[in-house]
Amino acid sequence: MSKTHQQSGKAGKPPALTDEELVGQLAAGDKGAFNEIFDRYHRQIYNFINKQVNERESVEDLTQEVFMRVYKSSGNFDVSKKFTSWLYKIALNEIKRHWKRTGARQTFSLNTPVGRDSGDAERGEFIEDHRIVPAAETESDLFSRNLRQLIDQLPEKQRTVVLLKVYQELTFEEIAEICECPLSTVLSRMRYAVNKLRRWMGAEDGEGYYGL
Repeated sequence: MSKTHQQSGKAGKPPALTDEELVGQLAAGDKGAFNEIFDRYHRQIYNFINKQVNERESVEDLTQEVFMRVYKSSGNFDVSKKFTSWLYKIALNEIKRHWKRTGARQTFSLNTPVGRDSGDAERGEFIEDHRIVPAAETESDLFSRNLRQLIDQLPEKQRTVVLLKVYQELTFEEIAEICECPLSTVLSRMRYAVNKLRRWMGAEDGEGYYGL
């Protein structure tokens, strides 16, 4: 999950473009490249936002806003960076804006703006063409509702690392880039978070265990 897509060609078909190559094509005006990016990542982004925003309508709107920003900011993408890191940073910023608007909770400390807002007409056209289909509850077999509530009680920075690592399956290096902090800091946040969760659940010997 959330890895750069690149596969060998089969039966004479050309290899799939990487995420970074697709963003380059999108920046050059290829709308088909955007459709491919959307298909690859919209469920993952929906799930990530859904873990932190309660209202389904807001989750759908925020997911659409994330991809609107990808669409309009593709020309600003640094091709030396990993696309998924850029994408999740956009998602975190959208969640931050939502919390600031609604006062739902304290915001993330990720304040780098990505792209600019545009008119409602363009947004309406975008949403019409790229409606979000909520993902199935496949993770319910792995994580109980109680554990999700406990994760929500973690300090914000620890919670962010847990969500990105456990649910989105990003590497610690990717998380460090998204959160704009050293790798050692990310590892410390994960270790503290896991120990807290296992202590709250009455578990023993949680040190160093990242699978929850």
